[in-house]
Amino acid sequence: MPNKPMGRRVAAVALLVLLLAVPAAWAQNTGAQSPAGLLRIGTGGQSGTYFPIGNLIARAVSETPLGAGCAAADARDGRCGLPGVVAVAQTSNGSVANVAALQNGEIEMALVQADVADWAYNGKEIFAGKPPQDRLRFVAHLYSEAMHVVTRRAARINALAGLRGRTVAMDEPGSGTLVHVRNLLRVYSLSESDLKPVYIKPDLALPRLQADQLDVFFIVAGWPTRAVSDALAGGQASLLGIDAEAANRLIRQNPFLSYGSIPANAYPGQPAVTTLMVGAQLAVRADLPDDLIFAMLEAMWGPRGGAILAGGHPRGSDIRFDAALTGRSIPLHPGAERFYRARGLITN
Repeated sequence: MPNKPMGRRVAAVALLVLLLAVPAAWAQNTGAQSPAGLLRIGTGGQSGTYFPIGNLIARAVSETPLGAGCAAADARDGRCGLPGVVAVAQTSNGSVANVAALQNGEIEMALVQADVADWAYNGKEIFAGKPPQDRLRFVAHLYSEAMHVVTRRAARINALAGLRGRTVAMDEPGSGTLVHVRNLLRVYSLSESDLKPVYIKPDLALPRLQADQLDVFFIVAGWPTRAVSDALAGGQASLLGIDAEAANRLIRQNPFLSYGSIPANAYPGQPAVTTLMVGAQLAVRADLPDDLIFAMLEAMWGPRGGAILAGGHPRGSDIRFDAALTGRSIPLHPGAERFYRARGLITN
């Protein structure tokens, strides 16, 4: 009978050896001045869209065994992906927390809402009066995400103005969702003191809603997102739309927002729902080597990377090269600029 604790220790040591070898391998393969072999990707909670999309990006970038998804021309020593690099998606509290982690050097890459990236770099809104997050650099627009307002059917909430006195999960501090919920409440002349707010992730909100301990939870994510799918599948919840007048008041204050719809049947049997939209972007630290970012984008936007993204999640097929520079308001990483110029997306 194998010794399970010993097996875990051996596996841990093997992983450590791999990670210690990675920076040296990257330096040897690319001649990069600042070896960076481990790419930690800040995402969001496991019930949202950032985490699965971050995992797909990690798969596209990392070395993986040669298989059907890797063309022979792309293979290096029987493997494909970026040589000498291991990318890992990490759960987090979301966009605001990801920006702080990039600035502090705790991660190398992150998924971030477009407006949060702009606020952070330029010291605006929730970042006003704080040091600018000047290590933040843009590499790609990914897709548009939507504000989901999930209500307990038995609570009979037919409009956002009816949230007064209700128990509402607003997401955790450090999430982009919490920023938008607070802004949205102000449009309806509400504040957190008018509600019974709970600051938890949607995956923790779902069981409370199912147990009739919660009336509403919010999540800004691409569709379909797991927490919403699970809530709607049980028949106890429904999606609440945001009216055009309230949405447009917010859009006038925030040019990164737009008004759109979660399409019909994005969740089985659900009609289209109008709501707020915001771009999801991939950002990196400014100090990452140019050659590393160039190679990372080459892997991500290559045929194999595209197949991994499109086949791994419904929103993956919305990640398109021709829209890669959409909504950028922070500096482009030099390695990304070189890549997009080489591919003709930047011409001036």
